Amino acid sequence: MITTNKEIDKKYTKIVEEITKNELGKEVNINIIFVSKEEIKKLNNTFRKKDTETDVLTFVYGDDDLFAEIYICEDVIKRNAETFSNSFEKELLMVLIHASLHCCGYDHEYDTTNAELMFKIQNKYYEKYLKKFNL
Repeated sequence: MITTNKEIDKKYTKIVEEITKNELGKEVNINIIFVSKEEIKKLNNTFRKKDTETDVLTFVYGDDDLFAEIYICEDVIKRNAETFSNSFEKELLMVLIHASLHCCGYDHEYDTTNAELMFKIQNKYYEKYLKKFNL
């Protein structure tokens, strides 16, 4: 089950649900939490020792009965969309796919052997959902 602290288009929660179910073969309880730039920076500093803002942070708990939290900063996503000449919707899509893969155990930061595979899978899903939702 996917829950959020803010009303968002259902297609985005469906994407997270579909990816995690496809990758893990089961449903995962995920809470998507939208936070301010200040909050995401504090979380990033506390848990990753990086004193900067970021677009998304993902925390996964448990082994068999997985639960995850995805923290998203819309302001950073908007800034990234402008920087990369992308729409907000496409950036949000990429962030949610990226976070979903982290929920499934993929890692690019601490397990660099996994990074290439993670980004390959991420791009596959990105292309799929760009077409599916005509973004």
